[in-house]
Amino acid sequence: MNLLQRLATWLDVRPNEVRTVSLSFLGAFVVMAFLVLARSLREALYLSAFDVRTLPYITGAVAILSIPTVGAFSKMLARYSPKKVLVALLFILASGLIALWALAVAGVFAEIRSTAIVAFYLWTALGTLLLTSGFWVVTSEFFPVRGAKRLFGLIGSGGTAGAMVMGSLLIWLTRQFTPAWLQLLLVGLLVLFFCALQLLPKIVVASSAKQEKSSTLKSAAAVWKSPHLRTIGWIIFFVGVATALLDYQFKALAQASFDTPERLTSFFGAFYGWTGAAALFIQLAIVSRFLGWAGVAWTLAVLPLTLLLGSVGMLIIPSLILVTAVRGADATLRKSLYRSALEVLYVPVPSLLRRKTKTFIDSVLDALGEGVGAALIFLFVTLSGFSFRYLSLFIIGLSGVLLILSRKMGRQYFSTVKEQLQLSGSDARTLAAAAHLEGRDLLSGTFTRLDIQALVDEGGEPLFGSPAAQPESEAPQSGGGDPLLTRLRSPDLATVASALEETLTWDERYLPELSRLLARDPLFDRVTLALMTAGDLAVPYLTRVLADEGADFVIRRRVPRVLARMGGVEADDALLDALGADRFEVRYRAAIALVRRRRRGLPSSERDEVPLVWGAIESEVSRG
Repeated sequence: MNLLQRLATWLDVRPNEVRTVSLSFLGAFVVMAFLVLARSLREALYLSAFDVRTLPYITGAVAILSIPTVGAFSKMLARYSPKKVLVALLFILASGLIALWALAVAGVFAEIRSTAIVAFYLWTALGTLLLTSGFWVVTSEFFPVRGAKRLFGLIGSGGTAGAMVMGSLLIWLTRQFTPAWLQLLLVGLLVLFFCALQLLPKIVVASSAKQEKSSTLKSAAAVWKSPHLRTIGWIIFFVGVATALLDYQFKALAQASFDTPERLTSFFGAFYGWTGAAALFIQLAIVSRFLGWAGVAWTLAVLPLTLLLGSVGMLIIPSLILVTAVRGADATLRKSLYRSALEVLYVPVPSLLRRKTKTFIDSVLDALGEGVGAALIFLFVTLSGFSFRYLSLFIIGLSGVLLILSRKMGRQYFSTVKEQLQLSGSDARTLAAAAHLEGRDLLSGTFTRLDIQALVDEGGEPLFGSPAAQPESEAPQSGGGDPLLTRLRSPDLATVASALEETLTWDERYLPELSRLLARDPLFDRVTLALMTAGDLAVPYLTRVLADEGADFVIRRRVPRVLARMGGVEADDALLDALGADRFEVRYRAAIALVRRRRRGLPSSERDEVPLVWGAIESEVSRG
């Protein structure tokens, strides 16, 4: 195993995922590097030319312009491939930046510097809005629910690494180049992102009989009709409002402390670099584990809890150090825990609906949240003259609302997964009825893709390949006087195979050896036949092995495949109990075995299965 394979194993990336995950990681890196550079430049240029109290005007303008812009973008996503739409966006964004740079270098903007700064601000703000959302729309097409929970933290860490690297480089870049020349670096980042997109594998998407046209109003209606998307929308909106208020406090104190564009750009660059480093650490070391341990609801709740505590401090002692710490925590969590949790929430949403609504939610609702925040700043600070420290009162209230929504989102996420399991695939209800699929079948769907059609069509080996058996512990060569036992314990495959075919009578003496032989791939079919020949005599022993969490894992995960073909109620009960096993593949194979027992008409458990199965689904969804 080489270094790259070891790294992939440590990061829990499957061999068939390496290319997609690597390119997605690179894409996230470039997108966030672009975002940090563009944001640092536009904020530094704006604050050097305008009073901080005018920020509500430019923020409101971004919010208003985002509505038609995102509407057009969503319409394109619903009509064409997300990858093609993103490529077109890159071309348009790069063309605008080159045009602005050419005019600036030619001196055209010398007499109208304020207009040039506003144009650059609006162009980059709207561009990054679409670029970030478009990137995650493309990425989410590649992964099912389970893969998203496992890998989105890693992919997101590419973005935080990009933010960290670019933020750190800005301190040096601002000393070497003027802001006008740094615009060309933005274009270079877009070119690099285009290359990463072109190298991504093609996605085969099931075509819809009728591609529905999308618009901002239709996207809004689709979001409102879906409780799941509606809750996500409210969370993003209120986070946008809270962040806009906190960001104003941060910029007001920064403007009072730094008086030139270069010093402001350097400060903002260092800020985004350090927050990127902190977010990278959280992404790599904490996100996937925290998501799996705490679940979606608690992961979402971390951000509002942080804002709540930080805003109480800002209300009491406002200072640049404190506001930088609170804003830094906000930026760090939004790039790590919060963003990863949000992207996981989108995965159970049907692909076409996700394309139609995700950009609207991520861009329009976020921008509207910032617009409402800007309106509050305008009313209470710009017009009324209140100190910006009192904006913390609004942030505290918004944090409370977000905590309530986080808890609601946890329940809604489980509900959506359950609905999608029941409805996924074409004519899922008919398929389920034809195959006699019950609650346990939905559980099996939870473990892989949300696709009952794949479950109905499945045959032979489970979706997971059978890895090579683990080395067996040395077995004594003596059979205690029984020649058959001695041959079953032989390391020679031919000897064991001939012993398995020698007799059709198997009693309790042979069960430990037969179960041990399940770990040997070439003998599996013969051993299964021998255990089936033993019949009900073998079931109690196999169920004990299945329930023993200390048993050899290779043997334990293969027991459900045997019980799928034999045994009565006791075997069915054991498989139901195995849905709560410690190892994922044991749970998965137990679910598959239950499906196959129903299809073969084997005896069912006398227990009430519905609560057991749905309880297992809820547990599986919350595991991460």
